[in-house]
Amino acid sequence: MKKPSQRSLLGKLFGASAKGVAIEDSLLTGYAQAGGKDICVIGTCSGTYIGNAAALRLAAHVIDCIERHPRTPIVMLVDSAGQEPNRADEMLGLASYFGHLLSCLELARRKGHKLITIATGKAVGGAFICYGMFADRIYALDSASVGLMPIEAMSAVTKIPVPVLRKLSKTMPALEFGARPFALLGGVEDVWPTDSDLPAKLAAAIAGAAVDDNRAALGKKRGGRKLALDVRNRVLAESRR
Repeated sequence: MKKPSQRSLLGKLFGASAKGVAIEDSLLTGYAQAGGKDICVIGTCSGTYIGNAAALRLAAHVIDCIERHPRTPIVMLVDSAGQEPNRADEMLGLASYFGHLLSCLELARRKGHKLITIATGKAVGGAFICYGMFADRIYALDSASVGLMPIEAMSAVTKIPVPVLRKLSKTMPALEFGARPFALLGGVEDVWPTDSDLPAKLAAAIAGAAVDDNRAALGKKRGGRKLALDVRNRVLAESRR
């Protein structure tokens, strides 16, 4: 499947209102419309990495939305290969910059902004965690590559040979990259065909967004995570005693 250009994809999602979204240094910031209503847009494109400067720019736009557009839904588009592999950023406190972005998004949530993520390309590792996975509901295009750690990186950490992990990935959704395996785990609410009516799907997603974390329940229902929900419920039950 040929992946549409970023500007073309924005048009598929937001129609004519996509002109309100700027693309600069592979970062997306701006305002558009979904279902005839205004939305705030932040995100990444072209499989870029997220470093300190990028996290600050995205956080600044979230703050702008909170201050100037109260309760406007925030749509987060993810196409990133992960956190910036930059020693300088790490030494300056990359995790703190990511934490700042997450804090801004949590403030937005508490101020009544709905948070929706759409994985449009690569949604990998720290970049996905630092803003994409923080949404109320997460969606993915069928062409997206979603996952938390490439098999080669897993092998380096666990010392399990790559061929063994590749074999295991065929039957374990947690090890397989892709939108549909991640949906089996409950990490993605729904997978959208790129050629479908994306504006209608986005409008429905925003209208139906809720702040409850339903990912463990979805994972159990779909068979990708069979124990997570029960373990969570047991822990919560014990904590109330």
